[in-house]
Amino acid sequence: MSDTEVSSALLEATRLRAQVEALELRLAAEAERRAVGDKVGATDTASWWGHETRQDRPAAKRRMRLAESLDRHAPTASALAEGAISVDHARVITECVDKLPDDLPDPTIPERAEKHLLNEALDRDPKSLAILAKHVLTVVAPEIGEEHDARALEREEREARATAWLTMCPDGRGSYRGKFAIPTLHGEMLRKMLLAFAAPKHQAAAKNESEPEVERRPSPDGMGDAFCELLERLPADKLPQLGGLNASVVVLIDYTDLESDVGRATLESGEPISASMTRRMACEAGLIPAVLGRTSELLDLGRTARLFSGAQRRGLAITQKTCTAVGCDWPAHLCHAHHDESWLSGGKTNMDNARLLCPRHHARIHDPRFEATIHPDNQVTFHLRT
Repeated sequence: MSDTEVSSALLEATRLRAQVEALELRLAAEAERRAVGDKVGATDTASWWGHETRQDRPAAKRRMRLAESLDRHAPTASALAEGAISVDHARVITECVDKLPDDLPDPTIPERAEKHLLNEALDRDPKSLAILAKHVLTVVAPEIGEEHDARALEREEREARATAWLTMCPDGRGSYRGKFAIPTLHGEMLRKMLLAFAAPKHQAAAKNESEPEVERRPSPDGMGDAFCELLERLPADKLPQLGGLNASVVVLIDYTDLESDVGRATLESGEPISASMTRRMACEAGLIPAVLGRTSELLDLGRTARLFSGAQRRGLAITQKTCTAVGCDWPAHLCHAHHDESWLSGGKTNMDNARLLCPRHHARIHDPRFEATIHPDNQVTFHLRT
């Protein structure tokens, strides 16, 4: 076969596949009308069809729904039978028309919408057709479509924000892994930020001459590097405070290791990182010595302040790490700083008079029904007064 014959045969085979699938779906709809599955004791015809043809059950049910929908949309069914559109196009069209409001003022609107989408399907792939289908009312009935689309878009945005989620956890191999779902606007914002870091011009300016040529289109690995760079460059002093401090990560490392670029550092969570990474980060981040009594940080404020300073909060996070109530592992950055001797009673705002308590135990230590006992290891226990 010549190149022309191969290409022509491929296009014809694709058209024939659409025609065969159209026939298959017509037969599926007829089998559903005749309750073929019930006659052999199956849960439904789709389950019987999936079992007999070794299809995935959910896929068989989706195909059965499409078959039933095509029964109600003759123009789309005819286009599929002719091979003019694919099954994916047909699914987009039927789902869009079926979702149109029931109280439309003009009963011909669904028919016009289906016709419009069929014309567009001749020049579009299913994904771009689905985007167009979301606003089909604006095209075929602009007098009501714009208002309908505006309400639908607002509802979609509210639901997307209300159901936004993110999960992440360390994998034990030096990485964090996670997933997320965020609204379209925020997804576009994140994508643009990452592309700014992953763009070829930025990478070419940042890379060493010995490194290989930069890819013209950012790869998943490149976007991952861009995400790390974005996080490193976020201004901590502009972020909301967490536990009385800016959302900064505390890194613990011996000064000799920091100078020599050997050894390792420890994050406040206990996770280790290399000394070399710590030195690299130190080039662009402020260093706050975690040494009690150093003149660079005033750790003992005495009676000059009611609240503990950021420097003191860092010191407490380093020395206490978690809530000091026995058996509580609430992390330091979520704890409250408590005066052992009440400030109102003359207690000083300094490290010797400070302890970290989670919100629950902080409320309990101020509850007159409980008595607190501080043990030699600086842990505190509670018991009901008698």
